[in-house]
Amino acid sequence: MTDMDTYQYAQVLRLHLLDMARVSQRGVDYAIKAYKFGVFEFCKSVRDDTYEIDVLHREITEIARDLLMMKLRGEPDLRCVLASEQIANALRAMHRHAVEIAANSMRILENGGGLGCTELPTMGDLVNSLVRLSVVALFQEELEHAELVLRCNGIGRLLESTFYDWYRTIDPSERAQAGFEREITRHLSQVARQTHEIAGGVVFSLQDLGDRSGDEADEQALTSDETTSEVDLRKAVPIPNGMDSFLQSIDACFADTRFWSRL
Repeated sequence: MTDMDTYQYAQVLRLHLLDMARVSQRGVDYAIKAYKFGVFEFCKSVRDDTYEIDVLHREITEIARDLLMMKLRGEPDLRCVLASEQIANALRAMHRHAVEIAANSMRILENGGGLGCTELPTMGDLVNSLVRLSVVALFQEELEHAELVLRCNGIGRLLESTFYDWYRTIDPSERAQAGFEREITRHLSQVARQTHEIAGGVVFSLQDLGDRSGDEADEQALTSDETTSEVDLRKAVPIPNGMDSFLQSIDACFADTRFWSRL
């Protein structure tokens, strides 16, 4: 197979990956809106996309494995192929969690609707923002966006602790209904963890370790003083000690409409 054939094959791989990211992000968005706004149709839409997700994942896996058997042009190509598999696996897992969120949203709606945990819509908005940011990082091949998602790797634990702070205060007779909300929280937490996997794949595919290891100045910069960008990120996203404080600090990062322009 020629270099041109390999290049075209790699382009098909990326197009499939972007399609999968688009459908998975939409699934998470609809699943969250289902319980947030009480819309049955959103629940069905998420389930209906499962077949497309499975087909895209299978095709991505097959193309990636075929490419690994070919003569790739160098380490950057190899890293992109390996990262594509990692991201595809995370996107499929993300969509499966979105299906579970939609299913539990349906149960809440069938029982009359209404959420006991008032923080649940806010938690959904936070996870939705992380999903969008990780997908934009993938679409635009933007290292800074991906690194921001990686800095938010404690969000899953924050969601669960926020929910259980409320869950421990309710009457035991109310815990049957709250069980659906507990499941939604658990799957939201897992979606947040998958954004970390996606962002990690983006960073892995974009970093050129070979050049950096041979550049003494770059290595010194990485191990000593923080760059201006890193300082800005530290100010924008401190280590969260509560839901409200974290949301206030991250709002500025998600306010730029260019983040979402490619979705």
